[in-house]
Amino acid sequence: MSSDSVESRIAAVQTPATALPPSRWLRMGHAMISPGIGLGILAGIASAVFYTMANISLRNAVSVDPFIVSMFKASPTVVILTPYLALVKASGRPIATSHQWIPAFIVVSLIGQVIGNGAFQIALGSIGLAASVPIALGSLLIGSAFLGRVLLHEKVRPRMLVSIGMLMVAVVVLAQSRREVAGQVTERSVAEGDWLHSPVVGAICAMASGMAYAVFSTSMRFTMKRGMLASMAMWISGVSGTIALGAIVAVRTGWGLLADVSPQMWQSMIFAGVFNFTAFVAISTALKVLPVVAVHLINASQVAMASLAGVILFAEPVTRLLVIGISLTMGGLLILASRKKPKSIDEA
Repeated sequence: MSSDSVESRIAAVQTPATALPPSRWLRMGHAMISPGIGLGILAGIASAVFYTMANISLRNAVSVDPFIVSMFKASPTVVILTPYLALVKASGRPIATSHQWIPAFIVVSLIGQVIGNGAFQIALGSIGLAASVPIALGSLLIGSAFLGRVLLHEKVRPRMLVSIGMLMVAVVVLAQSRREVAGQVTERSVAEGDWLHSPVVGAICAMASGMAYAVFSTSMRFTMKRGMLASMAMWISGVSGTIALGAIVAVRTGWGLLADVSPQMWQSMIFAGVFNFTAFVAISTALKVLPVVAVHLINASQVAMASLAGVILFAEPVTRLLVIGISLTMGGLLILASRKKPKSIDEA
C-alpha cells in the first residue's frame, strides 16, 4: 500500500462526512429560511408594535392641547434626520434627484401633519384609542386605494373593492359605537360647548385623519418614485409640521400652556414622536423586503393591539358595535392581504 493511499484514508477519517463547502451550507440555509423575508416579517411586526406604543403615548397625553402634542410628535423626526441627511449630503450622495416636487410635497406634508396628526389627537380624546385606530386605518386604506388609482395608476382588483366595502361599513359602525355609550355625555358636552369631546366630532376627526394620512402616504410614494429619499421626505414632513403646528399653537392659545404641562405629559409626547419615527423606519424596511399586501396583513394587528390597550390601560368601554366594527376592520384587512396564488417578492 502506497503512502499516498494511507494518507488519504487518514484524512478521510479525520474529516467528518458531513463537512460541506461553505457555499453549500449557505445554500441550505437560504433554502430553509430567507434572511430577507425573516427580517421583513420582524420589521413589519416591530412597526405595528411601535405604532401602537406611539398611539398609547398619544392617548396618555389627551389632556394636553392636541396641536401641542402633534408638534412635539413631529419634532423627533427633525432632530434625528437632520444630522443623518447632513452626512448623506457630505458624502456626495443625492438626497433628491429632482427638486421640482418639493414645494408640492411641503403642502402635502402640512395636510398630513396638521389634519392627520391634529385630528387624530382630537379623536383620541373624544372616542378613545380602541375606536380611533380602526377608523383612521380604515379611512387610510380607502383613501389610499382611490388616490393610488388616480395618481399612481394602480389597479383596483375585486378583492380590494370587497375590502373597501367592509372597511366603509366598519368605519360607520365604529363611528356609532361611541354614541352607544356616550349619548348623555354627547348632549352634555354640546350643551357646555365642549365640542372637541363630542363622539360625533371624534369620529369625523378620525376619518379626516385617515384621509389626510392617505394623501400624505400616496404623495410620498409619488415623490420617492421620482428620486426623493424616504428620509428626505420624512424630514420635510417633520420640519413643515413642527413649524406649522407651532404657529397654530402660538396663534390659538399662546405658549403659556407649556408651563402647565406636567413632566409625565412631556415624557408621553416625546415617546410618541420617537416611537412614531421608529415605526416608520421599521415599516419602510418591511416594504423593501415583503409584498405590500403582506405588510398590510401584519399591520392589521395594530387594530387588535390598540383595542386591547384602550380597554386595559384606559378603561374604555367594550360595546357590541365596537366589537363588530373591529371585526369588520380586521376582515377587510385580511381580504386586502389575501391573494389567489403566491408570487415571489420580485413579482409583488
